[in-house]
Formats: sequence, structure tokens, C-alpha cells
Amino acid sequence: MPIATPAAPHPHMPIPLGDLSVWQKSTRDHPLLNRGKDGPLSSEADVVIVGSGMCGAVVANTLLNAENRPGKVIVLEAREICSGASGRNAGHCRPDAARGFDQFAALHGAEQAIKILSSESVVLDRVDAFVNEHSVECEWTPRDTYDVCLSEEFEKYESTSLANMRAAGGQPDIEVVGSEEAKKGARSDMAIAAFKWKAATLNPAKLTLGIHTINTSLGGYELFAYAPVHSVTQDANGVSWSVVTPRGSVKAGKVVFCTNAYSQAVVPELEGLIIPTKAQAVKLSAAPAGLDACPRFDASYSLRFLPKHFYSVATRPDNSIVLGTSRGWAGMPPAVLASTYNTVDDSCANPVVTQNGVETFAGLYPEGGWSAEGIDEGRAKGYEYAWTGIIGMTPDAVPFIGDVPGKAGQYVAAGYNGHGMARIFLCAPTLAKYMLNGTWDPAMPEAFRVTPERIAGLRKTVDQLNLGSSPAGFSKLVA
Repeated sequence: MPIATPAAPHPHMPIPLGDLSVWQKSTRDHPLLNRGKDGPLSSEADVVIVGSGMCGAVVANTLLNAENRPGKVIVLEAREICSGASGRNAGHCRPDAARGFDQFAALHGAEQAIKILSSESVVLDRVDAFVNEHSVECEWTPRDTYDVCLSEEFEKYESTSLANMRAAGGQPDIEVVGSEEAKKGARSDMAIAAFKWKAATLNPAKLTLGIHTINTSLGGYELFAYAPVHSVTQDANGVSWSVVTPRGSVKAGKVVFCTNAYSQAVVPELEGLIIPTKAQAVKLSAAPAGLDACPRFDASYSLRFLPKHFYSVATRPDNSIVLGTSRGWAGMPPAVLASTYNTVDDSCANPVVTQNGVETFAGLYPEGGWSAEGIDEGRAKGYEYAWTGIIGMTPDAVPFIGDVPGKAGQYVAAGYNGHGMARIFLCAPTLAKYMLNGTWDPAMPEAFRVTPERIAGLRKTVDQLNLGSSPAGFSKLVA
């Protein structure tokens, strides 16, 4: 009889860690970073959560604080704890106040578009309350944020979206800033106009690990780093699930996939519907010319040439800057674009993307003395290093929250479209409460819910139009 061989892991499983982000470098001595790396896995749990990022941490926190809480919750992580996008993003909790209204309205209707955008402000308030209640040290900095318009085309785009949202009954708390005030607020003479509202910046790895620390204190909580989940199969009893890893299996009544960009690897129902996409960020020093010449940026920024050509700016407490680079610009080499699409390779930054980001920022703020010249040789003024993270993009620009269709006891919260920090603190508690009580938080947009109809419709759209087969095609469907 032939010997059966195990199936190879899905190609979208996380790869070994490469270059670390600024946030990961700040948490190397955290006691939970490699918790559960050695030794046997527990064999059973009431709930297994796959993924130790912020979503998994918040789902667990909500479950463990409930009156009808599960007795034992286990989190399984493929690499070290908080090694994915929650530890590798650009450091913003930044609601989209109005910019995305027209896109969301076209996909989900005006009522849902308003709710999608309004819900992100709800998340900002919830994160602020959590951080303050639990005194989590994570560089949490509430601050003004600006969408800085660097072209007339983008100014018209955002103005139209804001006007349409207001006409539909939305009431975003946003200030329209004229040219002269925009130049002052954005600190750049290239600003044509700006839109200003409330947001925050943070160290997302410290917040995520802080939540895990709180969870550990609640009892009945176990973390296992370096325990990649390869499959989940029905247990022989027909009720429980067997969560299979190379280190053994865990039997659980409920399984939650907080796997974001990696979801295709373990949730076949979402194959082709959450596309792993590479995003990149850069650490810059405080202005090389000195703070007298270029004072600290007190606000955060999205520097926008076009809807998909933009850069984010977040100043840290030590005056260093995290610059989020653009995922597309005029003249971007096709090979570079292709390398960002449908990949889970977050091992190293692309030098072309780094060069473009630093050059653009230095050009907008010449008084700061930053320079992209000599990046490869380590001579660029103010440039320190770059890293990448993998975000999960969906065809309808919103996450999947709810039941895995046809698999009672399996749940998913994934596909945050690069907006996890502005969505998780609503989506994750909503899913946890639904798991326990069968009820949905009315603040969460109905468009986020997983339904067989939504999945079938999205798959039909992608397959019929063949839009998901290339970077250019998929970009037509996602923001």
C-alpha cells in the first residue's frame, strides 16, 4: 500500500522573519514574544484563535472578559507573537473621514458607505478608551491629521466625496482647509488644499503585546509562537474541530481565523478573495538640519497626489518619523508593481519603493535636510531603514467578519484592506460577542458580514471579469 504523504503547506503561509520593523525592534525583550515556542501544544481548548496580531488579541480579550466566557482560549501563531501586519504597519489609527465615500457607495450603497466611514471614528474612540483604561504604554498620541492635496485632481476627488457624503446625510467631523492654511498646516508650499480631522498614531506592536499581557492575567489563556496552522479538519465526533500544526493538533469547539492577508492558506472558502499585498514603510531620523530649521511635525499626514498615490507621515515621541510609502505612482516599474501583488514575502524592502518614498518626502520638506542620495551605500541623510508588511485586500474593499460558511463553529475576521488599526476594535469585539451570544453590534456595517451570497457575488465578479489575475486587474477592484 502506498504511504500517504502530507500535503505541502499553502504558498501563502507566513515566511520566516526577515528585516524587522521599527515597532518590532522596540519589543525584542518582551516576555511574550516567543511564548510557547518550545514544548508541547495543549491538546484541547474551548476556542482556538489562529493569528496573534491585534485582531486575535482583541477577540480573545472580549471572550475572556465576558460573563459567559470560555474556560480556555489558545492562540496559535506561525512566527513570533505579533509578527504580521500588526507589528509591521506605519503606526496610524486614522479613520477615513469622507474620502472613500464614493467608492464605498458604488460598492455597498450610500447608507452603508456612511456607516463604514463613521465606524472608523468609533474605533478611534474605543482604542483611546482602552489604552487609557489599561495604561498601555504604546506611544498612543491623539493628534490632528491632514489629507494634504498635492494636485488639483485629488483636491476635486476628495471635495466631491465629502459633498456627496453630506448630501446623503453623512455628518463627518472634518474641516476643509484652504490653500494658505493648508500650506501652514501641512508645512509644505506644495499643498493646494487639505482636509483635517482627529486621529492618532501609535506603536502597534506594543499595543498588541499589551493586550496579550492583559489576556494572560485573566486566566485560561495560552499563546503558542511558531505553531503554524496547516489545516482545520472535522473531529471524529462531528462537532469539534482539529487544528493541525507541525507540532501536533489542538481540539476545539470553536476556531477563529484572525489571519488577515494569510487567510487563503487556512480558509479555502476565501481563496482568491483576500489578496496578500505588500506595503512598505521607512524610518527617518528627526530632521538632519535640526529642529530649529524643521520643527517636529505635530500632526500626522497623508500626502496625496492621487487616490492611490500617497505617503503617510507619523512622528514618534523621539521626533523620528515613520514614512509610509506609496504602492503606486506614475512611472512605477511594472516589475515592482507585480512584486507587491499576491505575495506574502515581507522579508525585505524594495529599494525602488524606498527611493521613491524618501525622494518624495525630501522634496516636500527640503528645509529638513533629508536626502535619498546614497541610500544603498548608507549615505542618505536622515534615512535609517525600511521594512515591509503584508495587508489583505478584498474585491469590495471591506473585511470579512462572521461565520465561515458551511462550517459551524468556525469564524473569520480578516481582509482589512490596510485599515486594520481603524477597524479591529469594532470588528473583533463584534465577532467575539456574536460567537457567545449570536448578536451583532449595530455599529458594525452590515457590509462586513460574511454571507454565502456575498462570497458568491464577489467570486462571480472576479471570475467573470478576470480582474483578479494581475496587479493591474485587481487594482480596479480595490482601493
